[in-house]
Amino acid sequence: MIVSESVTREQLYEMVWSEAMLQVAKRFGVSSSYMARVCTDLRVPRPARGYWAKLQHGQILERPSLPTALPGDATVWSKGLQLPTSYPSLIRPPSLEGAHPGRSKKLATEAKHGLVAGVRELYLKSRASEVGLLRPYKRLLADIVVGEGLLDETLDFANKFFVALTSRGHRVVLAPPDARMRRSEVDERDVPNKNRFHHPVWSPDRVTVVYIKGIPIGLTIFELTEETEMMYVDGKYLPVRKLTPEQVRRFKPPRYWTTTKSQISGRRCLQAYCPYWRVNWTRQWRETKNGQLPGLIKEIIRELEGVAPELQAKLEEAERQAEIERVRWDQEREQAKLEAERAWVAKMRADARIELLRAITSWDEARRIMDFFEAVEREAEHIGNEQRAWMLDRLDKARQLVGSIDGLEVLRHWRAPEERCAATRPVPPSGPEEPPAESS
Repeated sequence: MIVSESVTREQLYEMVWSEAMLQVAKRFGVSSSYMARVCTDLRVPRPARGYWAKLQHGQILERPSLPTALPGDATVWSKGLQLPTSYPSLIRPPSLEGAHPGRSKKLATEAKHGLVAGVRELYLKSRASEVGLLRPYKRLLADIVVGEGLLDETLDFANKFFVALTSRGHRVVLAPPDARMRRSEVDERDVPNKNRFHHPVWSPDRVTVVYIKGIPIGLTIFELTEETEMMYVDGKYLPVRKLTPEQVRRFKPPRYWTTTKSQISGRRCLQAYCPYWRVNWTRQWRETKNGQLPGLIKEIIRELEGVAPELQAKLEEAERQAEIERVRWDQEREQAKLEAERAWVAKMRADARIELLRAITSWDEARRIMDFFEAVEREAEHIGNEQRAWMLDRLDKARQLVGSIDGLEVLRHWRAPEERCAATRPVPPSGPEEPPAESS
């Protein structure tokens, strides 16, 4: 039986140490293996195999504590949320004990970061792109946008970069789904044209961030594109620079023609940015020739470490401005509610007055009719018996036609303003139900 759609780290920790994983999974309508992945995603320790059997036999088993959430950790899981393929831990190389010195150095470089370990095939399962960049179907991946020819080289660079950051104590992760982080715009064109509309080729579901002293910095690695002269040959465009001299002589207009198109350049760019929309900060490192980025890793890390205090100050100021806006928004919302309340009370009073005036008008009309009937009845007393009986009969029929003319009954059904206010609610003011988005 499904009893919940979401759970916090603390709640899940208590659940998995209170009953078997199969029972916990049933609460959310998922399999036990999937629930185990949720525990991994939230960094919640769970009982080892055989734990509950040992407990039933009276063994006293230690229960590990819930580790403190680190920057970038997901703290809440909701049913239907896609889980990462891998996790941002380092896959350590084999033990170096007893290894040859040269072998030790090689093994030390074989550490794999969880965000890039075993993901190559996921990037290759891609849709077509006019410029040659991969557009993977799976979007819960590290923010890497390159062509197939540069994929292996870029994954290797990303691994070295992420491992180097991790070794410096800086955690590299996919942003938690509830972190309210946004990806900075990526323009892969080597020479951007502001007068031309540009749509991103591909973007991941979550931004890739590194936490430096607790400050998140977004990371994107992408291949640059450049304007390339292309020739239309047999239903497809070929780069002119790749044609042989013989092909150039043979492919002549009008059957063959040339044009300019954006194509991958073989050069990459690393873009770092602040993932909070209130702080506008972006830094790029572009290759002028292929293979330059790996040699810049130490320099890039030093620069990111240096900019972290500046970003922290900007984020604190952004948070202060966000709080000012939040207070102003609350005040404006409260003022709008008060104005709506006043307008609603005024309308209730106006409606009550209109209804009362209608009741008075009805009463005046009723009194005129009653006076008419009473006058006719008095006049009938002065005529002959036969005519009086006939007249009184017609008077009864007239009264039946008019119906009740009880003024007290009309007033009894009238509603005073306070009665109307108690029976209905004011219409809430229009506008957003949420305050302005926060900087964090």
